Amino acid sequence: MIKVNLLKDPTARTRRTSVSPSTSRTGPLLIGFIVLVVVVMGAWYYVVNDQKNDLTQYRNELKAEEARLQALKIKLEQYEEDKQQVQSRINVIEGLKERQTGPVLLLNHVLHSIPRNRLLWLTSLVQKDNAVKIVGQTQKIEAIPDFMTNLSETGFFQSVDLEEISSQDDFSKFSLLCMSAQYELEE
Repeated sequence: MIKVNLLKDPTARTRRTSVSPSTSRTGPLLIGFIVLVVVVMGAWYYVVNDQKNDLTQYRNELKAEEARLQALKIKLEQYEEDKQQVQSRINVIEGLKERQTGPVLLLNHVLHSIPRNRLLWLTSLVQKDNAVKIVGQTQKIEAIPDFMTNLSETGFFQSVDLEEISSQDDFSKFSLLCMSAQYELEE
């Protein structure tokens, strides 16, 4: 049988290896990696913060533009409303002009027939059927024939006749009798 001695011989000399402490390579690599990560994160933060400031400024510009456009929109709506009101008034006036008959047309023709450069006043205008009696005064007697001619030229009256004329100190009174032509005067 074989005997194996498992115990160490205390007398035997063992060779001891000397271990000298050496620095590990993982420590500096780990520190370098951490520094690199911190630098990259700092640069990324700077870029993101700059983008945030740019976008904030752009948002503020857009808000100012929106406020300006809202003010313009309100002005435009007000303008459109005013335009509709004016157009409505114009339509009413044009409708009234188209429906003018009888006395309105009579007065328009008489007013447009008064000579502009002469002193002539109308004191009375009476309409009975197709006959119209116009009574007035003037400082210049030459204005009466001009007025009669203008009335005839309107085409509204078939005949214009001088009914009476009387002169006083500084003015003359006159009376005209006019017969309407083709228009039937309404009261």
